Amino acid sequence: MKIAIRVLIGFLIIVVVGFGVIMILNRPIPEEEVTKKIETHVTDIVEQNNSLSSVLLTIYSKKTGYFEQFAVGTKSHSSVEPVHVDSQYHAASIGKTMCAVIFGVLVQEGKVSYDDKITSWLDDSVLKGLFVVDGIDYANQVTIRQLLSHTSGVGDYFEGPVNSGKPILEMTSANPELSFTPKQLIAFTRENQNPVGRPGQQFYYSDTGYILLGLILEQIEKQSYAAILEKRIFKPLGMNDSYLLFYQDKPADILGFYIDGVDYSDKQALSVDWAGGGVVTTMDDLLTFMVALEDGTLLSDEVYKQMTDFTHDYDKGIYYGMGMMYFDFSELSFLLGSMSDVYGGVGVTGSYVLYDKEKETYFIANFGTDEYREKGIEELVNIRMIYDRMIVE
Repeated sequence: MKIAIRVLIGFLIIVVVGFGVIMILNRPIPEEEVTKKIETHVTDIVEQNNSLSSVLLTIYSKKTGYFEQFAVGTKSHSSVEPVHVDSQYHAASIGKTMCAVIFGVLVQEGKVSYDDKITSWLDDSVLKGLFVVDGIDYANQVTIRQLLSHTSGVGDYFEGPVNSGKPILEMTSANPELSFTPKQLIAFTRENQNPVGRPGQQFYYSDTGYILLGLILEQIEKQSYAAILEKRIFKPLGMNDSYLLFYQDKPADILGFYIDGVDYSDKQALSVDWAGGGVVTTMDDLLTFMVALEDGTLLSDEVYKQMTDFTHDYDKGIYYGMGMMYFDFSELSFLLGSMSDVYGGVGVTGSYVLYDKEKETYFIANFGTDEYREKGIEELVNIRMIYDRMIVE
């Protein structure tokens, strides 16, 4: 699912002024106190925000050995069942990171090149009309790299404008039991949207592009996308609590997933995601996944370097590679210049798995609502303001 993070400048000014006061007036604190302060902060987030039913958070540092997990709230607004650190949830666009990793694996195996044309695997019946600009069809120029980096020019079914009919989110809000197949999602863009430009012309976040990537993977591997995820990521890494929603025989018993106030966690409309982010997972599984990326278990240095080449401007201080985002806090605000940068997968409901390479620290969270697509990163700043004060022996 598409996310549009625009961290509010006013908020950041307030945050960083507070950050400066903290750094000046407060001494570093021991690990136990850090954990207590973070737990109190996470509890306050849930108690003070009616849009939230729960918050999950994991912090793990390979450098210091710090490892703590937090789970506050209930399974949904309509449930009194408490959440747990191993609760399963829909990870939204973190699934794009997984899709991109699978392509990286196939590049290593020589089955595909990032610069291969997508017409090698997708025929006219799929691509028709998706890349026509000023009467010229550019489908035969689109590469896998461009789809992975959102530079193909294709429209976006999830949040892009429509030239006919209703936007897809308006449709699902009116009828949460609507169900979509991947090809129906492609057809929505073909029939209701226009390309945003020629291939390579600009960055434009597109879930439609990632549906095309899923279809390409099925052509290459001759398996369903669900089976490919299982074969290439979940099974090798022992991610036993992760699966592709609606496409594997597993119960959809997940935490609340709120878009515009509607809980889609038990609704068919969550089929609006697929290769763009239809994965159900846990914090432990995502930690396993991100650690495997960083230690070279999944990808070679050469391939991972291409995936993490964050050259595309997403927004102020935010850059995109292939399936991953990079947050440069010094660009978000010069007053945050002392805060080390992070990168990884991010989802529309305030879900993320992010890595701070400088401090070898992983941050994983789920807020479960699109109201935290921005606030989730803002809260990461708040949490790091506490965590960064920890005394390191």
